[in-house]
Amino acid sequence: MSEADDFAKHAEQCVHFFTRSVPERLRRHLVRLEDGGRVVDVGCGDGQLVWSLLNSGVLPGTANVVGVDVSPIRVQRFRELTGCDALLADGQDLSVLPTGSVDFCISTMVMEHVPSDQAYARELARITRAGGTLYLTTVLRKRGAWYFRKAPDGRRVLDPTHLREYGSPDPVIETLVGAGFKVVDFGLERLLFPVLHPLVRWWNAIAPIPGVQRLFLSQPWSSLEHIGLPIPRYRAIELILERNG
Repeated sequence: MSEADDFAKHAEQCVHFFTRSVPERLRRHLVRLEDGGRVVDVGCGDGQLVWSLLNSGVLPGTANVVGVDVSPIRVQRFRELTGCDALLADGQDLSVLPTGSVDFCISTMVMEHVPSDQAYARELARITRAGGTLYLTTVLRKRGAWYFRKAPDGRRVLDPTHLREYGSPDPVIETLVGAGFKVVDFGLERLLFPVLHPLVRWWNAIAPIPGVQRLFLSQPWSSLEHIGLPIPRYRAIELILERNG
């Protein structure tokens, strides 16, 4: 099975649930976006983050928002569920976007999926204008980390489509700085296993639930959405970076 087939199968089986939560570090830096600024979510998935940004008021209505994903299924879901445009592209070839055309670039949990993180970083730098901002997250796997999933080669991983899980923030920062960014803000955040999500996905696969992606936006589900168990020795690397002039 090809990499594209892997992502297509994963996209079909693993819907992304909408949430009203916006990462605080992202919120703090997005509020400085100027009217009409262009925001691009690379690896946008089904659109849950952009939906949250729009519906929480973090993104102004004047923002020009575009999603990019390698999966046609996710591109279609993004368009339908956010009302924004979305483009089909591989993270290592973002030629669908002109050089320097993005004011604020978002990349959440994508860098660990691409064959070459250096090529990916160079493309993010190419599309981001000088002085523009990149918000990026990826997986930190500390020594002794464990999760129940396995990669095809037998490695224990958070997601079977992960090609790498970083043991330190250093190589991530070095790759992004080498591509033309400088670090503005940095943090490590806990990763939680969302207890109810797998159950709802299983239920939906057996008997499709109307509006399943919006399920946790309504009561009583919304109060249960954030029930989760800490994933042993895993963290999220969270970075705000500025494109060098």
